[in-house]
Amino acid sequence: MSGHARMRPDVAGWRVRPGQLVAVALMAMMPMAASAQSATVTRAIDETMRTQQSAAQSQDRIDHLDDQTRALLERYRAALWQSQQLSVYADQIDELSQSQEAERESLKRQIAEMERVERELLPLMLRMIDSLDSFVEFDLPFLQDERRERVAALRALMADASSSTAERFRRIVEAYQIEVDYGRGFGAERVEIEGRVMDQLRIGRAALFALALDDDEALRWDAGSGSWEEVDGRYLAAIREGLRIARETAAPNLLILPMPTAAKEQP
Repeated sequence: MSGHARMRPDVAGWRVRPGQLVAVALMAMMPMAASAQSATVTRAIDETMRTQQSAAQSQDRIDHLDDQTRALLERYRAALWQSQQLSVYADQIDELSQSQEAERESLKRQIAEMERVERELLPLMLRMIDSLDSFVEFDLPFLQDERRERVAALRALMADASSSTAERFRRIVEAYQIEVDYGRGFGAERVEIEGRVMDQLRIGRAALFALALDDDEALRWDAGSGSWEEVDGRYLAAIREGLRIARETAAPNLLILPMPTAAKEQP
């Protein structure tokens, strides 16, 4: 076959030249290459999508962990604040406990001291009542029923188990204060003296006078003899004026009366 290109039989009975055979082969391979390239692109896209999905899932997990971290941080801060508050409260409770313990010890000492004072105070109060009783008996004879009843009430109070030591002492001091007040002003009462009703005038504890209701007689208490003695008639008006002053029916005024004098000591 000189001078002519060789012809190759084709499968379908066509005869093609060698250059045509290469073209045919290339044309046959093009769908295969396109298919391979498409598969590669698809795999790349799938891989990219999987990567993106994995990244999104990872981000979701990170976000979730971040939320948990913030929640745990808030709980930690809250627990820390509560711990600090409890620590301050515990310190206050400790100080309060120490203060209460000190107060308790102080109260124990006070109770022990009160018990000691009460043991010593009881005989003192009894002696005070005895002294008051004697004083009333030897004092000027005025308001005797009232004063004796007051002393008797104090003795009954001392025998009353339900009465406190403070109440007993208060009543005794009150009785002494009443006796002190008797010596600071005038007093008047109607009494029976030697079988005769008379108006009695008390001038502090310095003097005691009595005036008959018909103003015809006046008496003066003599502490030395412990008896009544007659007063000169010129003092009747002064005694009468003193009674009005004592009863607050007249203003205080200067009175001239025979006052007792201190007895002179014998050499």
